[in-house]
Amino acid sequence: MTNRLNLSRRSVLNPVIFVLLSIACQNSSSNTTSPAGRNTQAEPASSASRLPATTSVPDASAGPTQDAHTTEPSIQITEIPSKGAGPDEVQTIAGKVSGVKGIDCKVVIFARTNTWYVQPYIDSSDTPIRDDGTWRTDTHLGNRYAALLVKSSYKPPTTTGKLPAVGGEVLAVATADAKQ
Repeated sequence: MTNRLNLSRRSVLNPVIFVLLSIACQNSSSNTTSPAGRNTQAEPASSASRLPATTSVPDASAGPTQDAHTTEPSIQITEIPSKGAGPDEVQTIAGKVSGVKGIDCKVVIFARTNTWYVQPYIDSSDTPIRDDGTWRTDTHLGNRYAALLVKSSYKPPTTTGKLPAVGGEVLAVATADAKQ
């Protein structure tokens, strides 16, 4: 009878021990550092590397990316040219995009005087996006400027009375009044 009782205890305890060891092994294998050097432990990391659980850390060398935590593609104009008009004077316009892969997109600039004119030139309207999401180009002067974040396949009109709306190949639009 005693042997049967010991055998019954062992048959019950063996699966329990197996489950506990499995859980312990899973926890110890998840408490590691990833190949990229980021702390992936379930326990809090040092304050210098602590990130919220929903934060994704994209590879900076891949440029701007769109992931599950990025809502919409966006574009900003961060350097606005002066007010002016005419074919002879140009100034720099610059900005930043987010929410897209830079390699799949480009920026198209328009300057407005009496209508919107593609910039800087009709035959050279594509502005590349750098790895850090910034862009920079020259523009002829106007009283208003527009930056369009578009797919690489987008072909802009040379002039237009109204800027294209977001949709299809146009991912985002930013406008700014000329600097006084």
